[in-house]
Amino acid sequence: MAWAKVESYSFGFSATDKKFWLYYTLQGAGSTTQVFLTATQFTAVAQLFGSASAVNYETTGKYFASAPRTL
Repeated sequence: MAWAKVESYSFGFSATDKKFWLYYTLQGAGSTTQVFLTATQFTAVAQLFGSASAVNYETTGKYFASAPRTL
């Protein structure tokens, strides 16, 4: 597994096209990635990103995960 920290992100929605998207930039990356999402995916990812203290991206499996929290 290869983890990268999500350095920045933003969400978008086009009222005209009814499309949702996520822009994210990984730490040390020279570019930003855009991903189009369904309404359900958008809701789930927005909640993950909004409630996490930090978000990581697993580059091999291509998925996001919240950073570990100390309870």
